[in-house]
Amino acid sequence: MGKSNLAIIGVGEVPTGIYPERTRWDILYDICIEAVRDAGITMKDIEGVITVAPQAQPRITSEISFRKIPEELGMTNVNDVCICNAGGASTTNCLRLAEQYIESGVAKIVLIPHVTVQSTIPVQDVINFFATAGQDTQWEYPYGSSFNGILAMVAQRYMYETGTTAEEMASTVVALRKWAALDPNSMFYKKAVTLEDVLSSKMVSTPLHAKECNVLADGGGAMVVTSADLAKEITDTPVYKLGHGAKYVGACNILRKDFFMREGWRAATNDALDQAGLAIDDMDILEFYMAYPFNQLTGLEAVGVTKPGESGKFVMEGHTSPGGKCPVSTIGDAAGRGHTGSGVSMANYIETARQLMGKAGERQVPDCRFVLASAAGGSGMNTLMTVFGREIP
Repeated sequence: MGKSNLAIIGVGEVPTGIYPERTRWDILYDICIEAVRDAGITMKDIEGVITVAPQAQPRITSEISFRKIPEELGMTNVNDVCICNAGGASTTNCLRLAEQYIESGVAKIVLIPHVTVQSTIPVQDVINFFATAGQDTQWEYPYGSSFNGILAMVAQRYMYETGTTAEEMASTVVALRKWAALDPNSMFYKKAVTLEDVLSSKMVSTPLHAKECNVLADGGGAMVVTSADLAKEITDTPVYKLGHGAKYVGACNILRKDFFMREGWRAATNDALDQAGLAIDDMDILEFYMAYPFNQLTGLEAVGVTKPGESGKFVMEGHTSPGGKCPVSTIGDAAGRGHTGSGVSMANYIETARQLMGKAGERQVPDCRFVLASAAGGSGMNTLMTVFGREIP
């Protein structure tokens, strides 16, 4: 089974959307209770809580850090609590920490929750946070750069170098929204878009249209994890972590040598597949967590599904959409799901687990056995690739 001894045994989630009346603690209660119930255990079985740090939410971060989750939910056997912030890679690091808890004997079963409510944060505070978080204070921030602006420049260069057309780029969003339209937990449930819808939306930062950019949203999710051996005794549908790879590519987008992150993606993917003893052709789903559509295209190229410059046509032909031969991002990624801060990767892992458990509803990919899931931290500073499976090869 490679080097991992971790399995997901339960998941819980609330719908992503704009719900200012739903408090952070409302969400935390719901997702934790649902994940524990889904695992078929009780609150007293949880021995560790490792939480994804809510972005730009200092009050709830402080409350979580001081053990309020186990206190509130009656987890009387919790031995340790921890909060982890690695941007979009936070959930991945929570899984790593949970594995260490389990291996070292700190906890047999660990709960990993995440909550984000951005709709009640003052608009100026949200603007200030995202204007500084992940921006290089010498080369980017002084010139008013934003994530949309910086990633638009990368997308423009990608289109120039590969010949990818605006229609091919927009087709990525069309594909993602097809998946999102099937997901009751997406803010775009039953709201698919056409190519014309995407291309006619306002230009935010050339070449990115509004529908090619993120929509900030509220949301939350949780996972219950344990050792691979114990998982078999608890549930009939454990999801095993089979292999993992990580590569750092650089914090400043415009100064990266690996400009499109292909080399980092490729190296991390190869490490994950090697640990799992599997090949890219064995993957039934590619669960990419990337914030912008061109990243979906470079991801396909990096893992070897297409050659550079051919992924736009591949997506436009429908191969990554529902019913296609290469399902990609079956919750619609951030562009189709709504961006819940560092919690997009949580939603990605929950979807991975649901697909492998056979609980994905209309989105279910038939006979799904293995999934390659990605994450990245902050401004895309690193590439984290994990292979999960419903069986140990």
